[in-house]
Amino acid sequence: MLTGVPGSAQLGPAMFPAGAYAAGAFANLTQTALLIDAKGNLQAMVLPSTQPQTLAENVSPASLIAIAPRGGYAAVFVPGSTAVLVVGGLPQAPVTNVLTAAAAVQGAAISDAGTLLLATGAGSVAVTAISAGGTRSTLATLAGFGGMSFIAGSEDSLIADSAANTLARYHNGAAALLATHASGLNQPFAVAASQDGHWAVTADRADAVLVRIDLTGATPSTQSTCTCSPSELSALNGNAVFELAAPAAAPGWMIEADGATSRVLFIPPPRGGQ
Repeated sequence: MLTGVPGSAQLGPAMFPAGAYAAGAFANLTQTALLIDAKGNLQAMVLPSTQPQTLAENVSPASLIAIAPRGGYAAVFVPGSTAVLVVGGLPQAPVTNVLTAAAAVQGAAISDAGTLLLATGAGSVAVTAISAGGTRSTLATLAGFGGMSFIAGSEDSLIADSAANTLARYHNGAAALLATHASGLNQPFAVAASQDGHWAVTADRADAVLVRIDLTGATPSTQSTCTCSPSELSALNGNAVFELAAPAAAPGWMIEADGATSRVLFIPPPRGGQ
């Protein structure tokens, strides 16, 4: 568990033995963890309890987990497969449902209303929106998948194209361009939004540049650089705090993006014996 505040955080003792879980994700607002154990059980655990509840069995340990901004929904999928396990009713009354994509899934995002976005295919990538009621529509076609996310409490989505080096906001099916290569996008692979809907952050694969975009349009985009190789943009506790690389033998890294300027901060590696 990561404790502290940005700029003064550390990794605490492990909650479970090494190897107990193969994958996981955490929703800060509901303090709910979704975990896949070594036997392929998808489990939910609401802190401070450490007693998980099994939601589904025979889930691949290679699965990725995308959680809605406010934690009520999640999508579980294996990149390259066509099956997506959707979890709703979190944290108190979870229910599961399996959806099938038309082609191999590269990425997924899910909204607070349960709308699922799927990026599928190779080469040209189709982004399909599937409502909680099951209605499907094609939202975008990308030259390369560069990450996507929903804005909290909204059906607006942020979708990045890694080949065109663009980031767009989709509202009621219409796209508004937010950032380009001139803004600093260079093979983006992830995008995330602050809980208040003010900021978006993208992470580049080519140069470790992080671009902050003001979703209100009041200020121009800005760039930060991590002296790491970012592998994720996972929400931590806070309005616009995202983990870039998890601490292990080396320090981890995070970005705090809701101040006057963004700060890229390191997270000390575990202490000996932890």
